[in-house]
Amino acid sequence: MPAIHIDKIQIPPTRQRREFEPASLLRLQESIERLGLMHPIVVRYEAENVWLVAGERRLRAIKEMWCLGGKLFYGDEMYDSGFVPIATMGELDPLEALDAELSENIIRQDLTWQERAEALAALQRLRLALNPDHRVADLAEEATGRRDGSYHDETRKQLLVARHLDNPKVAGAKDVKEAFKILRREEETKNFGLRAIEVGRTFGKHLHSALHGDCLAWLAEATPGTFDVICTDPPYGMGADSFGDGAGRLTAIEHSYGDTQDEFKRLLTATAPLLGRVAKPSAALYLCCDLDSFHWLRELFRGHGWYVFRTPLINVKSGSGRVPLPDQGPRRQYETILFAFRGGRKVNSIQSDVIITRGDEQLGHGAQKPVELFRDLLSRSCRPGDSVLDPFAGTGTIFPAAHALKCLATGIEQESAYYGMCVERIEELE
Repeated sequence: MPAIHIDKIQIPPTRQRREFEPASLLRLQESIERLGLMHPIVVRYEAENVWLVAGERRLRAIKEMWCLGGKLFYGDEMYDSGFVPIATMGELDPLEALDAELSENIIRQDLTWQERAEALAALQRLRLALNPDHRVADLAEEATGRRDGSYHDETRKQLLVARHLDNPKVAGAKDVKEAFKILRREEETKNFGLRAIEVGRTFGKHLHSALHGDCLAWLAEATPGTFDVICTDPPYGMGADSFGDGAGRLTAIEHSYGDTQDEFKRLLTATAPLLGRVAKPSAALYLCCDLDSFHWLRELFRGHGWYVFRTPLINVKSGSGRVPLPDQGPRRQYETILFAFRGGRKVNSIQSDVIITRGDEQLGHGAQKPVELFRDLLSRSCRPGDSVLDPFAGTGTIFPAAHALKCLATGIEQESAYYGMCVERIEELE
């Protein structure tokens, strides 16, 4: 391979590169010392001048290497200090020219992430054509000087997203990390759709279960690790049994259970470990609660192994709400919801912590939750075919909400009248 003294190679003043990141040059220098120069410096001749075409970073790295007493090898040949192997584009065969161009491109600092991913993918195809045993780790080492950990993972992600740059959402991402997340979400959405189709072939209202009885007794005997998501509206411990009013429209409706703070804490203290018992190792929990009780509940469920989101979700009840003090107070139109998970269960999408709903037709329950709310909550964590539980089912809001998402719902209600409403809800499903 012909060689030329490095000082004879002139750098065109019009070259775009102006900055050379020291750490990147050091990695390139270490790679040249360890593996040798993989490609000659590409030049062009013009009269008495020798102009650089590709390889300025390599030239800089080689100079630093010589200053530290390093030796320059290209293939099996060692070059005297100050001399570098050169080639013109016309002297390289097509495969060598492509190899040189790609190798130059993957280490360019001024490429967009999309261009770099495409160049890396093209280089991998070339390497595989020459050596079927070439691995992603080998490519990572060639591009970065490292083949382990995050270097390998980053290279793998670049190769993956390069295959999907025709997708506007992927191509429009700000970086490879965001592009990879978009791909993963789209793949999950696609899988959910396929799963919904598969579940839908046998799915029907006959798969839901409305149970009449004491939820504590049932939970203690139920099969452990059964439910993917628990979504429920237990008593609040806020004296709702004494309000006798729901936005001025429920004055004739009485709560059939005691709703003191002591009764509430006793009930939830007994319920919390049982919910952990019947939930799967990877599960989510949505529990409607009073603002005053949120912090107590947060510590309770944390103590039973749940990761509880620090602040509550807020449900704004448009056009409805309670008037605890009809003669003095405002209409209260929001309520809080505790969100927890365990086993690192992921949500399907990032959604707001404020949910706006409208009340359903009133069925005669003083604390009836709208189907819209439960469907919103379930949609955050449920996949088609999942099993969901509401141990305080009331009028059965859980059933139409779960049915719409092709999830199997189990609801437990101890009051006979409300249990009957649960059964009716299931019968009305299509």
